[in-house]
Amino acid sequence: MFNMAARPNIVIVGAGGTGAQVARLLSAKLKPDQYNILVVTARPYYTHLPAWIRMSVTDEGNLEDRAHITYNYTMHNGNGQFVIGRAASIISEEGDKPGTLVLESGERIEYSVLVLTPGSIWEGALNIPDSKKETMEHLSTWRQKFKNAHDIVLVGGGAVALEYAGELKDLYPNKKVTIVHGDSLLLNDAYPNRFRKDVANAVRSRGVDVVLDDHVDDLEPSESGVIQTRNGKRIIADLVVPCRGPKPNSGFVTLMPGTLSPTNRVRVSATLQVFNYPRIFAGGDVIEWDQQKQVAKYGEHASVIATNVVTVLKGKLPSTLYRGAYELISISNGKKAGGTYWQIFWGPTFGDWVSTTVKSKDLFLTWTRKSLGLSS
Repeated sequence: MFNMAARPNIVIVGAGGTGAQVARLLSAKLKPDQYNILVVTARPYYTHLPAWIRMSVTDEGNLEDRAHITYNYTMHNGNGQFVIGRAASIISEEGDKPGTLVLESGERIEYSVLVLTPGSIWEGALNIPDSKKETMEHLSTWRQKFKNAHDIVLVGGGAVALEYAGELKDLYPNKKVTIVHGDSLLLNDAYPNRFRKDVANAVRSRGVDVVLDDHVDDLEPSESGVIQTRNGKRIIADLVVPCRGPKPNSGFVTLMPGTLSPTNRVRVSATLQVFNYPRIFAGGDVIEWDQQKQVAKYGEHASVIATNVVTVLKGKLPSTLYRGAYELISISNGKKAGGTYWQIFWGPTFGDWVSTTVKSKDLFLTWTRKSLGLSS
């Protein structure tokens, strides 16, 4: 058990796009002789999700060598420790009180401050295993599935499906690819209709079929190689790929009723403190906040959390607020095309040149590695 006999524990659950940044910031702000920084993570390395779509389709470029990023350089001066495991529950009373994080292994970690950044639970190819061996087997399996398939149906019409369609058409231009989406336009209404229509036109121009206002409930094709949509449309398919939105990884958040929203996201104030628990913070995908869940926004989450954690440790009331962010999305359409929307001023949209420069070529890998302390 990680008790607090010597120094208080600052415990961070999750070391993804938000948690790793919180850990890095706190490792620079807190003195190691005064506090223990403990990061609980299921994987012993950072997984860069934006690269997973491309690398689950092809081994070209060996992206896994750069997209699985060591945590060796994340903490400033090695000030912190990673605990490999999964959170199972939280034992805490309401109010300004410490508590205990319980892991699935049964191990208990006492905390003075707890930070919840556990991310999301994905389906299909993006449901990444915890160990490196299983992860590489998972990658190999999905690459083979895509290679063997002739008629591929992508269920869901968000950024994940759009990027899969682009990658598949890059590598396998003659395969039949179909997107089935439950709305009248691709993406969702966080983005203007003109951008949503542009994205649809771009993916259709590559030979992708788009079925709108419909759903696929059964992801297993029939013996004759057909799936049937909720509206009765029959689509030939030998591979159906779930690209629906992920679920928040909040099953271990066993706090008072009402802490989680109806969609199982953690309710927080503008200081990113969990309601009724001033020593528990949360950020990233798991929080209830009216904005699209994107790692590009989570540096600001991390900054607010780290600043306010230090304030709480000093016995003061935190005052740094998270005020939201402009919506910005860059969707790659293979390696050489894409679309970008930036919600600022008049909300301009950008095409292939900007999108390939921003994302399609590098998939934000260089930026992410530098943010974790690596040189490139």
